[in-house]
Amino acid sequence: MPGVLRIAHAYGSSRGALELALAAPVDIIEADIWYRAGNIWVRHERRLGPLPMLADRGRPSGRFIIPLPNRYYLRPDINPMPLGELLEAVAGKKRLLLDVKARGGREVDAFARAIAQQVAAYQAGRWVSVCGQNWPVLHALRERAPQLEVRYSIDRSYRWERYLKLARSDEGARRICIQHRFLDGEKLAFLRRISTTIGSAIATFISRGPGSCSPELSIRSCPPSLVTTCKTAD
Repeated sequence: MPGVLRIAHAYGSSRGALELALAAPVDIIEADIWYRAGNIWVRHERRLGPLPMLADRGRPSGRFIIPLPNRYYLRPDINPMPLGELLEAVAGKKRLLLDVKARGGREVDAFARAIAQQVAAYQAGRWVSVCGQNWPVLHALRERAPQLEVRYSIDRSYRWERYLKLARSDEGARRICIQHRFLDGEKLAFLRRISTTIGSAIATFISRGPGSCSPELSIRSCPPSLVTTCKTAD
């Protein structure tokens, strides 16, 4: 089916899952990235400030997991994966979608600069895209690396309202990632109006967890500037 993209969501955020995704028939591998201490680290979990501990919600596998109420957990920040390792492993075999995680503030410009520098250092500009809900980092990245594909992530009504204003005033901001359950006919009609051409379909993987690479495929008719995303299923 022309125009269909197969996205392995969250499979780039750990070494074991990345190996599975590289061997699977997928087009794009999604990974989450954080900035700290002058470098970019690949993971989904949030670090607890200066403490070498990571926190998230879900059912992770592995050693040293500390379960908490309501499915939250902690784990020590041991042997982290830098972005350079991810870029070197993928090396253009698949496309990468890097999801920017950030707290904002003073790290915005440094984060954007580090992304641009590392993508350039690994000559990855043709197969790396960057998305995220922290739009200041995306704005800064577009200024530093205008040739890099940047997509604005949308999963809430207030972000959609912000995007409406942005898209009308900034043609370079018309690429997005949108939560597939949030997409409806009205939003799709607007995206069609601001797109120059319409693709046949964009599809996403619904990940079954890093232990399995046999996800379901969800197909939606939408513009080529649109990538629909979905959260990892339990």
